[in-house]
Amino acid sequence: MSDPRVRRRRPHRSDAAAHRRVPPTHGGGAVNIDERIERRLDHESGTGVLLDLDAVSPVSHPESPVGRGAAIERLLDAFAPAFSGSLPPSVYVHGPKGSGKSAVVSALFDRLATRSAPRRAILTSTRAAEPTLPEFVYVDARRAATRFRLYRAVLAAVTNEPVPDHGVETDELAASLRDAVDTGPDVVVAVDHTNEPETPSPGTVVDWLTDAAGRVVPACLGRDPVETVDWNPDVTVEFSAYRRHVLVEVLTGRCSTGLGRDVLTHDQIREVVEWADGDAHDGLAAVAGAAIVAERAGASTVRPRDLDAGIEAVPQPGVALGRVLGLSESRRRLLYELVTLSAAERSSVSVATEAVAARETVDLSASTVRRVLYELADAGLIDRVTASRSEGKGRPPSRLVPRFPILVYRELFDRLSWSN
Repeated sequence: MSDPRVRRRRPHRSDAAAHRRVPPTHGGGAVNIDERIERRLDHESGTGVLLDLDAVSPVSHPESPVGRGAAIERLLDAFAPAFSGSLPPSVYVHGPKGSGKSAVVSALFDRLATRSAPRRAILTSTRAAEPTLPEFVYVDARRAATRFRLYRAVLAAVTNEPVPDHGVETDELAASLRDAVDTGPDVVVAVDHTNEPETPSPGTVVDWLTDAAGRVVPACLGRDPVETVDWNPDVTVEFSAYRRHVLVEVLTGRCSTGLGRDVLTHDQIREVVEWADGDAHDGLAAVAGAAIVAERAGASTVRPRDLDAGIEAVPQPGVALGRVLGLSESRRRLLYELVTLSAAERSSVSVATEAVAARETVDLSASTVRRVLYELADAGLIDRVTASRSEGKGRPPSRLVPRFPILVYRELFDRLSWSN
């Protein structure tokens, strides 16, 4: 049986079949100030390769998701009682990574929230007599993985009053949330990315919400089929992987906004779609990575070798980039330092540990870095791959292999650091 971690090989295509050529540039070396200025000018004038990273980023979602009309209708059917003033049923949305669950539910809840009853302060004393549309609140469990964080996220969405981030007990937040719900409209809370290694299960989320307020309807999202989770929802909505022609439409639409004109050909998009096998996250990560490589090289289009690099930087099977971005700042920093190491510096856990700990931006001891790297490996964000056994005695070393899209992560981290 073949190893599922081995990437499917694609036929090699030479650069002769690529777009028009540009003069060669120095690839991995230093880029001078004039070139950096020109690159920014190209971006502002709309003539660069990567015009808007968010538009092609796998962690960004469009206001109007493409190709998921039937799923939106099923969700609206589930929430239909709310439109007549009744509590809707609880809902569990599930499907594989990159199937559009987050994009659809976050967009739908954002639109429904604009039609909800006016938000009230916590101490509002009266409730409208006539039926009102509930509050619709979307929460990402990757950033609200504890009772405190979940209550705070929901409370911040349903009240106009400031909500403390610290210095208050979880039970106090629960009491405040209960008051807000009791004196305002009902609340439907969608909690995304449940049952991941770093996030609570659907059953735990439902227990937390039920403990806090009686008129809160849960809508949990996860990858696991409903029969395998610790909760029995009233309604289940299943997402399947994107069909190829739909994923072509998704990538084409995102590229038309995020990349320059004619930067990526239709054949290249179809190549990515064939490789991504229905996973929009991986397809977008590959496209964004290819555009980043082309941009750094000073190319005017995504060449075949750029596309190859973009695809190679997305492990399959891999981890969604949102899981990495949901980690604490210190762990995101360690992963950034890890992915910027050379292959030689990642040749073993010991070598990688020393290299990361030696970075000026890391204020941790080598032993702490090693411990965190092992924890990240246990969480599935890094693979420890055993190196080929040498002629010497002893256990062969393990090298560290990130399981998330490296190129896009580095670019997002750099931009966030620059903006801060």
